[in-house]
Order: sequence, then C-alpha cells, then structure tokens
Amino acid sequence: MSQIQKIVALSTTEAEYVAVTEASKELIWLQGLLTELGFIQEKTVLHSDSQSAIHLAKNSTFHSRTKHIDLRYHFIRSLLEDEVLTLRKILGSKNPADMLTKVVTTEKLRLCSTSIGLQE
Repeated sequence: MSQIQKIVALSTTEAEYVAVTEASKELIWLQGLLTELGFIQEKTVLHSDSQSAIHLAKNSTFHSRTKHIDLRYHFIRSLLEDEVLTLRKILGSKNPADMLTKVVTTEKLRLCSTSIGLQE
C-alpha cells in the first residue's frame, strides 16, 4: 500500500519506522485472512530498506531522539519480541516497492515487476 502518512515525521528514521509499523499491521491482517482460508503459515518476513528503522524496532531501550514517537508506533516491537514476524533489511536496488513510490529506470522496473510476478 502506498499512501501519505497520517503524522508529520520529524526525521527519515521516524517516517520509515511508522511505515514499518503500519505495514506490520497490514501483514497481521493478511496472515489472519490466509489462516482462515486454510493456507499454511510460515514465519513471515517484513522487509525494510531503512537500517535505522530496523535498529529502532529491534532495540527497545530508551532513545532521547525518539521519545516523541507516539506509543502506538512501537507496536512493531511487540511483534518482534513475540516472534510473530521477522524484520529484515532489503537493499534499495532490490526493493520492488520502489516502483510504487519513486521514478525508476526501465531496468529497475523490470526487476520490480518480475519480483512481484507481473512478468517472467
């Protein structure tokens, strides 16, 4: 999903952190739907191209630079602690979501569309 965030982020890290949290909520919903439909569930992996957002999600110690982040955006931390999902880094050059959010070259567009199954 690509949409404008509902908050004003004070840093790129915060914006990416909020995006990861929102994506994790959608992922939980999709997992529930697939489970209801009878599909076997493996441990789900959520990818992010922001190393700083991944570090912030995995490290629950207090950070003075992030004390203003609303508590609801720390939901991702509980999902990681409960091992509901895994958060991993994806290289920007291999991120298929770029075709939805950025201007991409023809070569990158081919890579993105292939990775999501639009072409072979």
